[in-house]
Amino acid sequence: MIVIEIIEIKNFMAHLLLQETFDNFLLFEARAVTSSELLLNGKRHQNWYDSDQWEQMMHTHGQYDCRYMTWGEMRSIVFRFIKGKKSPDRLYIDLTASEKQRMQIIGEKGIRQTEVAPDLRMQIRYEEGRLLLVPTASYPAFTFDKAAERKWEEALQLFLSHKKIVFHLLNE
Repeated sequence: MIVIEIIEIKNFMAHLLLQETFDNFLLFEARAVTSSELLLNGKRHQNWYDSDQWEQMMHTHGQYDCRYMTWGEMRSIVFRFIKGKKSPDRLYIDLTASEKQRMQIIGEKGIRQTEVAPDLRMQIRYEEGRLLLVPTASYPAFTFDKAAERKWEEALQLFLSHKKIVFHLLNE
């Protein structure tokens, strides 16, 4: 497991809150602490949608991606909450890779037919002036095989480099 420290926090936050860089990730959870606390659970509630809307979403995005709201659907809420002259005391955002992203990273050959692909998550943690990213792979069952986790860590580092987000690794 690695921990990624973001060096240029303002640049990263612009990508996260003002640009579409992370919009295709799914929001598992977000917490922000300013003068009060905001907690967002990204789980999508099927009963909110009429059956035609839900079927269309399932057809367009697939069952896996319909479980959670996308970051693109929710980022303006977080941005409005933390916007101001002062930085938030704490910010925690837990994003999950979409099905398409998971398959690009792991590859279909990387998953045995009897296995389910792990959730590839990115925990973004801002506190005390430091911004950390913790990539994790959440497996549905115990496994010694950490290949998907390593691929996710590598893919996330390439993604950050491609977006010109300066970082360094704290541990490996």
